[in-house]
This record gives sequence, structure tokens and C-alpha cells, in this order.
Amino acid sequence: MKKFISIILVLILSLIGLQGYFHPEGNEHPKFIKGLYINAYRAGDRKYLNNLLNDFGSLINTLVIDVKDSHGKLTYKSNLKIVKRVGSQGALIKDINSYIKLLKDRGYYIIGRIVVFRDPVFARYKSRKYAVKIAGTKQLWKDESGFIWVDPFCEEAWKYNIAIAEEAVKAGFDEIQFDYVRFPSPNSEQRGAYFPFKKKRKKEDAILSFLSLANERLKKQGAKISIAIFGYATWHNHLPREGQHLSETGKRVDLVYPMLYPSHFGDDFLLNKHKEKRTYDIVFKSIKRGDSLLRYTDSKLIAYIQGFDWKRSRLGKDYIGVQMKAAEEAGSDGWVVWNAKGEYKETYISLLNHTIKLNKPKGELRIKNDVLTLLRNEDKFKKPDTRGIEAILCW
Repeated sequence: MKKFISIILVLILSLIGLQGYFHPEGNEHPKFIKGLYINAYRAGDRKYLNNLLNDFGSLINTLVIDVKDSHGKLTYKSNLKIVKRVGSQGALIKDINSYIKLLKDRGYYIIGRIVVFRDPVFARYKSRKYAVKIAGTKQLWKDESGFIWVDPFCEEAWKYNIAIAEEAVKAGFDEIQFDYVRFPSPNSEQRGAYFPFKKKRKKEDAILSFLSLANERLKKQGAKISIAIFGYATWHNHLPREGQHLSETGKRVDLVYPMLYPSHFGDDFLLNKHKEKRTYDIVFKSIKRGDSLLRYTDSKLIAYIQGFDWKRSRLGKDYIGVQMKAAEEAGSDGWVVWNAKGEYKETYISLLNHTIKLNKPKGELRIKNDVLTLLRNEDKFKKPDTRGIEAILCW
């Protein structure tokens, strides 16, 4: 009994330093990002967010929050005339300015995620003028998940998304992260996509031109600019089908976030009979290769890691903690855990164990998961909410 009480006391003392409010000086970019992605629906749920942050406390220092999601909707009520004309107005977050201030007062670095070219709302604007069409027809082209896309060659789409980004910076976001800054990836069963604004340009020219314009406009406001890219880009540098070019992208943004979800790599990729070793190697080696490709730029690399259980049987035990360790040991500038549903119970347990192990003094009693279970605040994690779940990208 005394031994058990001693363990509990050690944990409580550790948790006091890990949970609750914390106030680093200012809201500068953390030296090492430890973040969570929060989807639009979860972000607008104050009770959910308060419970999440009270649990995680200073275990994390960064939140990635949707500004415009894959459905083309903003998460807040915008003052932009173009947003009202397009019909992309949102109201999940009632007062974006006070919302961001509240999070920053708690010490968090706040990143605004903007989904750029997978946008069914803007694609239908002005009688579908800016949409990707099915070649030889006027019909809207759809990806394998049924989403409609905007033509990435369209400069009106560039200006529209940059205007939203500028408004988000004024609202207090520390960084703007552009996602789906690429061309769609059609499979063999889909009819060919036609891009009406192409004008003999290459795909990477459109992507890089958009990022250059965004960099020019947002730098005037002192905002950091980042982009989420496919994890395979760290291995191939140039993905001509999607128009992503890692080393050139690094010259136009401050941070690059490759999506290094082990489940999204082919099952034979870095195959190893030890599942944890494969999970570790995918993240570790991807970061090393990505850093090498970015060596002639000032851009930092931060890994998006997998916080969802797709293909879990192939990932090994504590696959989230293994990815965190790999990112840290590879020299990444941080990691952000992605779970489209906003379900971070498993991430919390994994991160808490990982943090305690890192700070565990010599001779300390070994911490076990069953003891941690006694201290968890179970009512903080409600029944799974499936609203706002995005289709998982598959190769």
C-alpha cells in the first residue's frame, strides 16, 4: 500500500508541473513545436476545448485550428466582402478575436489552417468558373472522396485564400498554414481532370507562384507562413502529379509540415518484422531526408504524426509515442499530432508517459500505464463525435 501511495505522489507532483495554465514570455514560435490539430467543429466547442487544454496543459505548446476547412467553409464570421459573395461564411467560432486572445493568454502558439484548392464552395462560385472540370465536358470533376476542387492555376483563387489569411493574422493567429496546396491525385478509375486556367504552365509553377504571392503579402503583417505537404515529398523532392516541390517550396515558406503518417506509406515501404521499428524509421528517415532537401533554405521542418488508428495492427504498440521519439531524435523542429475527429485520449496517455520517461530521475519507481489510468479524468473524453471528419488521404 505504501509503495502504491508513493507512486501516486510522484505522479501528482509531476502532473502539477505539466497541467493547467502556463505563461511563457510572449507567443513567439516555440523552439520545439508540440501541437495538436483541432478541427472546425471541435474548435467551436468551448467545453471540449477547455477540457482538452486542462488535461494537456503545458504538455503541448501549439494548436492548429481550422480557418477554412475542406468543405470550403470558414469557422468564423468574416468581414470580407468576397467571403460573403462566395457564400463561405461560418459561425462555429462566435468571436474569433477574443477566442484567439483567450488561447494566447494561456500561452499557446496558434496556427490557422487554410485548405486552399480542395474547396467546393469557391469551385461553384460564379457559375463554376474556377472549378476543375472533367476533360471534354462542363461537368465538375470530383476526387475519389467526392470532393470538388478549384483549379490551382486560377489566380482569383490565390487572392481569395490570401485575403482570408490576412484577416486571420489580424485576428491574432501567429502562423498561417496552407493545406491542400497541390493538384488533386486522380486514380486510374477517374475521368481526366481539365484545368481551365493552365495556359501551358507546369503544375509546380502554379503552386510556387501562389506561395510566393502569399509570402509577399503576409510577411508585411509579420506572420509566419507554412505548408502541409505529402510525406512522400521528403523522399522524392518533386511530386509532378501534385505539383509539390519540397526544396523550392522551402524557399517560399518559413516552415514545412510533411504528413508522415506511417499508415499512408505503402505496406512494403521500409518493411520490418518489428512494427515499432518500421514506424520509427518512417518518421526518422523522412525527417532526415527532408532536412537534407531543405538545407539551402531557411525553412524549418515539423512533422505531422499519426494520432488515428488506421492500420494500427501494422504500427506496433504506442505508435504515437514512437513517432514523437523519432521526430525528436531526428532533429525535427517539432511535431503536430493529427486526429481528424479530435479524439486525443490515446495521445494524452502516450505523451504523458513519454514526458515522464524523459524527466525520470535515476532510481525513480517505474511508471506503469495502469497507474496512469487511475489519475485520468475520464469524463473529459466523451463519446466519439464524428462531425467534421475528413476523408483520409490514401496513396
